[in-house]
Amino acid sequence: MGEKIYLRYPGKDETVAVATGFSWGACLLGFVWALSKKMWFAAFVMLAINLLLFCSGLWGETADLIGLVLSVLFGIACGMYGNQWHRWTLEKRGYVVL
Repeated sequence: MGEKIYLRYPGKDETVAVATGFSWGACLLGFVWALSKKMWFAAFVMLAINLLLFCSGLWGETADLIGLVLSVLFGIACGMYGNQWHRWTLEKRGYVVL
């Protein structure tokens, strides 16, 4: 299990813990995970990419296999970078690292 980075919004007593390392939630749940973290733009992008990969699988047997491989790779990429995206989103909203 990775460490956690704590961020606080100045002027409020609100602290958010963001894990470091691989995010299983982002890997397995994708845009639903992003919605739960209130990362609206990331959720929209993840949903759009998932829909494109799904639609590419409708074009034939070979495209279906390629779409599956790309979907798995996209899920792994989301898992690898999900926590970094979450931290970046919070920092853009004004949170600072403690």
